Amino acid sequence: MFSKFFLSLNISKKVAYAALFLALAVVANTVLDIDITPQNKITFTYLVTFLSAYALGALPAFFIAFAGDGLGHLIMPDGSYWFYGLTLALMGFTMGMLLRYLPFRGKRAPYIKTAIVCAVCYVLFTVCINTFVNYTYVWVFVWQGEMRKSLWLYLAGYFPPRIAIQTAVFAGNAAVCFAMIPLMERLSRHGEAARGATGGEEPPRHGGGETPQQNKEN
Repeated sequence: MFSKFFLSLNISKKVAYAALFLALAVVANTVLDIDITPQNKITFTYLVTFLSAYALGALPAFFIAFAGDGLGHLIMPDGSYWFYGLTLALMGFTMGMLLRYLPFRGKRAPYIKTAIVCAVCYVLFTVCINTFVNYTYVWVFVWQGEMRKSLWLYLAGYFPPRIAIQTAVFAGNAAVCFAMIPLMERLSRHGEAARGATGGEEPPRHGGGETPQQNKEN
């Protein structure tokens, strides 16, 4: 649920890093959110979600993505469907779990894991879940409950086609994710080194774990 780097931090640093990624999520949901059509936009929320999952883990990424979307909507209300925040949060959780538990080791492992994460999240969320959520939003709030196009026609045939725009947006986010891997790996190594310096355990108490009373009796 949590990355090794996140577990290596003390409570104040955990809060600081979570706040940093939450701030980035809010910026991605407001300043860097560019509308193309009423149903399609250029967004970097995928990138911020990936970075938070990589650095902090699945559970922090879930809450950061959900809270970032909610706070962004409060700052700049645009009539967005609240369910988008939940799907983005689930994407962050999925990213974190895959990055943590995919059984790859070695120098290429971060890139292999990222490729798998991007492929899974593209198919599962961008193509399937988010398309369905977006379709229901248009059906209920734009078409006023009138079935004007089928889901499949909306996915591939609604001009401009959703699948083409969102594929380009996701590909742009994925490219930056790959570019950020060296930085994220340095961050992870720093956390593992800090954790290894103490062995991941509390320092021994009073001569190898004995209590003061035991030392006195000896």
